[in-house]
Amino acid sequence: MKQGLVFFFILVTFSGNGVAASHQPLKSDPVLAQEKAIAAQVEGRAQIHGFELKAKAPKIRIDAGPTLSHYGTVKDNVVHEEHWEKVPAPEQASFNHWATYTTDEPSGRALFEDMFYRFFFVHELGHWMQIQVLDQRHDPMAARARKSSDTARWQLETVANRISVAWWREHDPQYLAKLVNDFRAIEAKLPNPIPPGEAPQHFFTREYDKISTDPDVYGWFQLQMVILVYDEQPALNFQQAIDTLPAENYDN
Repeated sequence: MKQGLVFFFILVTFSGNGVAASHQPLKSDPVLAQEKAIAAQVEGRAQIHGFELKAKAPKIRIDAGPTLSHYGTVKDNVVHEEHWEKVPAPEQASFNHWATYTTDEPSGRALFEDMFYRFFFVHELGHWMQIQVLDQRHDPMAARARKSSDTARWQLETVANRISVAWWREHDPQYLAKLVNDFRAIEAKLPNPIPPGEAPQHFFTREYDKISTDPDVYGWFQLQMVILVYDEQPALNFQQAIDTLPAENYDN
């Protein structure tokens, strides 16, 4: 990973007799430092003609709770991630189980960190770009696109995954290939939740509230979407992936 700058602040207080007493440096958060470093790289490349993205870079907070990872709104403009230690026990159990389906992830924690501290972090930055572009669009389809994006769950996730796949294919293709191979192995072991004859994107959108509460079901869909994007031909580079955003109307 690229190393970010970590700043230590030494707090100085004064005792009753006016003598300064120094405290221990504040501990840095390696997850936050790592993600800020990745974000700086992505933001440096987030250039789409006619749109202002870099000046609207999101804040990053390690406070996602049970959702594990999400981008807020154009107003609060925050990417939320979470520490493994604060992942709810049932979800930790799912990651521990999934890790056994792979040949190279020694634990659920290792799998979680490979997934969320890198791939799905850039995925959330993809959502940041999606929402910023939607907010700044003034073309004839802009209003329809904004309205559709409220419910187009499959397409929203697919586009964000496409951005992350393109980023990691350029910046660490070995990591991406390993991760997708793990996703294939895990998905193959999970039950396919799609009813016979149902279109995956329609089922995912219609049942999203229910699906999102089941780690294995939601996980199956998210892994499936990443695999489908990874296998797309021709493979888009990062600039090509983000250049599609102004014309994306989020029709499932």
